[in-house]
Amino acid sequence: MANNDPKEEPKHNEEPVEEQVDGLTAEEAAGARPYDEVEVWKKSKNTLFSVLGIIALTVAISSFYNNSKQDEAAERSLRFLNASLGEVGSEEKFLSFAEDYEDTLGGVAQYRAASIQYGDSRYGESAQSFMNAASRLAGDPLLGRAKIGHAVSLIKDDQKDDGRNALVSISNDASLLNVDRYEARYLLGVDALAENNQDEYEIQREALSEDLKAADFLSRLVEYERFNRLYNQAKSLPEINLAKGAEYISKQRKQKNTKETESGLLYQVLKAGNGAKPTADDEVEVHYHGTLVDGEVFDSSRDRGETAKFKVGQVIAGWTEALQLMEVGAKWKLFIPAELAYGKRGNNSIGPNEALTFEVELIGVTPPIVEPELPDLNDSEPLPAVFPEDKNQSNKSVPVQNKPAKVAKQKDNKDGNSSE
Repeated sequence: MANNDPKEEPKHNEEPVEEQVDGLTAEEAAGARPYDEVEVWKKSKNTLFSVLGIIALTVAISSFYNNSKQDEAAERSLRFLNASLGEVGSEEKFLSFAEDYEDTLGGVAQYRAASIQYGDSRYGESAQSFMNAASRLAGDPLLGRAKIGHAVSLIKDDQKDDGRNALVSISNDASLLNVDRYEARYLLGVDALAENNQDEYEIQREALSEDLKAADFLSRLVEYERFNRLYNQAKSLPEINLAKGAEYISKQRKQKNTKETESGLLYQVLKAGNGAKPTADDEVEVHYHGTLVDGEVFDSSRDRGETAKFKVGQVIAGWTEALQLMEVGAKWKLFIPAELAYGKRGNNSIGPNEALTFEVELIGVTPPIVEPELPDLNDSEPLPAVFPEDKNQSNKSVPVQNKPAKVAKQKDNKDGNSSE
């Protein structure tokens, strides 16, 4: 019986047992044919060609796909560029582009179309286009701009509550850029000033003041508030001045030495004159001192130390009327209501609807220079032409036509009948 223990030495009367190995047996190895490359190639070439064909087809399809994508991208860029050139109908081109491409670039095209509509004051259309653009611009920096455009368009389209709510939503949206959120608060502050809502303005001003990064928008809002206050004052100034002027004129009218003309001009004679009265065509020389109803001096020839000269008909109506009533040497005090002065438009340091006071002294009058009338050469007879005498004829004092008379005279002398 064989011993299976590998450590045990085989007995001398037992042959060793060879260990089996994986692979071909000795008989199989002896009977195997030698390696033949040609035969292997014949058997494997079809498979290899198939694999190579699949690879080539895959590469071709991938290349075609990439080229198609590149061509499509090039065509899309060209269309967008063409719409951006500012040609007639660019709005329609942007809208057409946005219809064909519903991606981010399509949203940009919609935004550009909305901007054109806003510039044309078509706020209802721009509000809708800005909203459509915003729906495609998620994650894009332009999203906040589109939302602000939508909100402002609503306000401009008299949908003020919806517009304000949209701005509030933007100011609280942390996913948007800070600059867009700050601008939303700035616009809310501007809208509050336009509506004379001081409380809402203060809310937005304080919110901007809490963030140092919003300093630029804060300064813009404060500056706008200052200009808005000045504008409101200027807008109400004509009414204020008109009321103050009416009160002032009424007060002067009650004075005993004040006279009034049919036009409403008031005057006081401080000094009577004894010279000529000017007409509207005359030039006058005057001294004057002009003040506003509060006593502020706005113009004075006396302060300048020189008289003023001008034509009577080329000054304000109150002056023109008063000067034609004055005599040279007279000094009057004029109270001129706004309608006889500079009216609503004012002039330099004189505000709209300001009543004016002048002390006027009429120093001299210069009538207009009357130029002599020149004869109309077309209507007059032509002057006779005068030619110089010929020197060769200077000694011939007797005209030719008088010779017969001289001959007759000589004949009379011969007869002794001469009268001489």
